[in-house]
Amino acid sequence: MSEDHILITRYSSRRLYNTHSSEYITLEEVYSLIKEGKNIKIIDKQTQEDLTKQYLLQIISDIENKEGNVFPENMLTDIIKSYSDATQKIMPDMVAKSFEFYKNQQSEFLKHLNTKDINPFLDETTSEVVKDWQSKQYKFMNDLFNPLNNDEENEKSTLSQKEEIEILKKQMSQLQEELNKKKSN
Repeated sequence: MSEDHILITRYSSRRLYNTHSSEYITLEEVYSLIKEGKNIKIIDKQTQEDLTKQYLLQIISDIENKEGNVFPENMLTDIIKSYSDATQKIMPDMVAKSFEFYKNQQSEFLKHLNTKDINPFLDETTSEVVKDWQSKQYKFMNDLFNPLNNDEENEKSTLSQKEEIEILKKQMSQLQEELNKKKSN
């Protein structure tokens, strides 16, 4: 495996062994490797079973307990509820595509903010736009796991979603205008 791909074996004693560095490692060290951009694969030494997902979920759980709530409780509950025959087939793809969209939007936004002449905190208007964008991103991720609710609120929100999209388009346009003004000054 390359330096970016690290194979970790789990022994029957539940200890993790990094085959790249030839040493035992902790789950926290696995977390650090992932944050450094390494791709890891964790397998059971005896059965060769791929345990990567199990350990990734454990890391997320540990982060939730130590560093705060990234995933609201109602969202986690909705994920569990979505495990049915019908939705289980589409859920992984939907989550992956939605998170990819989220990362791309965030990256694009930050790219515009990190240009030479722009400081997002120069004035109150820009700061408010950034806060509003962050709140919309949070709402997007939170609402992502509620697409299958069939109550009146969902019907009402479908109508308001079109309005919300229009509002978001206007806000993005205003933000782009602000960025262009700051660039030209």
